[in-house]
Amino acid sequence: MRFLHTAVALMLAPAALAQHPVAQIKIAGNVRLPAAAVIAATGLRVGQTATRAQFDAAVQKLADTGLFASVSYEYDSQTIGGVTGYALTFRVSEQRALVPVELDIPGQDTEHLWQQLKSSNGLIDRQMPDNELASAYYKRAVEAVLRKSNQPEEVVVVNEKGDLYSGKPRVAFRPANLPKIAAIRFEGNAAIVDARLQAAMARVAIGQEYTERDFRSMLELNVRPLYEELGRLTMTFPRVSMARADHATRDAAITVTAGIDEGPEWRLGNVVLSGAALPLADMHEAARFDRGSPANWKEFMASVAKMEQVLRRDGYIHVYSNAVRSFQKRAQIVDVTVEVAKGPQFMFGELHIEGLDADTQKRLNALWQLPSGAPMNQPYIDEFVHSALPILRGKFKTFKSWLQPHSGANVVDVMLRFS
Repeated sequence: MRFLHTAVALMLAPAALAQHPVAQIKIAGNVRLPAAAVIAATGLRVGQTATRAQFDAAVQKLADTGLFASVSYEYDSQTIGGVTGYALTFRVSEQRALVPVELDIPGQDTEHLWQQLKSSNGLIDRQMPDNELASAYYKRAVEAVLRKSNQPEEVVVVNEKGDLYSGKPRVAFRPANLPKIAAIRFEGNAAIVDARLQAAMARVAIGQEYTERDFRSMLELNVRPLYEELGRLTMTFPRVSMARADHATRDAAITVTAGIDEGPEWRLGNVVLSGAALPLADMHEAARFDRGSPANWKEFMASVAKMEQVLRRDGYIHVYSNAVRSFQKRAQIVDVTVEVAKGPQFMFGELHIEGLDADTQKRLNALWQLPSGAPMNQPYIDEFVHSALPILRGKFKTFKSWLQPHSGANVVDVMLRFS
């Protein structure tokens, strides 16, 4: 999105500005950005002679950063420290909506790169406005720092809709030509053999462009679940590094090495269900959490899904559970609090069937047992279709079901479409 910036000069001195020294520069209206960095970005300095054209140009420089919603200036003739010159004030309004910034530069230490950027330009921060001017400003700053490190890179801007954890949008800066992953190595693994780890990562990573952040996301999605099935819930990836062949170009194929700290095997301890008016006995009976056994997280979440079915049968079709883990390090036991939000209760309205002949539809309507006005038993839909298969044999190839809510009421119709 491109933001428009207005630059207004408020003249407190005569319209024809003579050349005199700049005796003072102030910044007004800044909140997040340091005044010294804003002054530096104007290109002006105390002691230089200046004209109105130079003041206008300074305003434009600030506007072109994309960091400000508006910029204006005012000046007056003053004697400061025995020197008569212009006291200049820039009034700024910062862009308020900010997104996180990621630096995805393979082969660069990210923290060191941030230090270099902030040292060279005080306006650069780990958050920025999501607009074209700000993206271009950051891009130039990153490229300038890389050139000083004798690693010239053309940098591109990638707008991401959301990351793995927060789902919030962010802006990433990465080389235009990224190296591609040719091989993967693992270090520190014992509980899971290399072949299984290689198989998990090869299908998603080999041949893909490399940044450390992207590769770590692949590890989280494809390797961590393997360890969590073994109860190794605190495993980490402390190191990720890349290596090119000697004399290889910067976009050549690389080998990526992932260090693994497997951590201990945790056993499942107490499981507490937290939420308003929960049928606790029925939910625990449905889940049958395997306390005392290795905390296989895949099986644990499958038990949570079974537990939620108790509520879905009673019309709570938007039930959501969040499992919060608490580790007893000495005993190597993990206690879990499952926070359950039931959401509103919905009632069943009507059954609607599409795509079948009238006789078959009539037979299905007679088979349906959930009465209108009863709590919407969501699992019953699949059970009903399964029970109707003898009637439906040879009458459809595909099947779709969904719930159609009534406007202004917690009532849903069940829609079945056969084709």
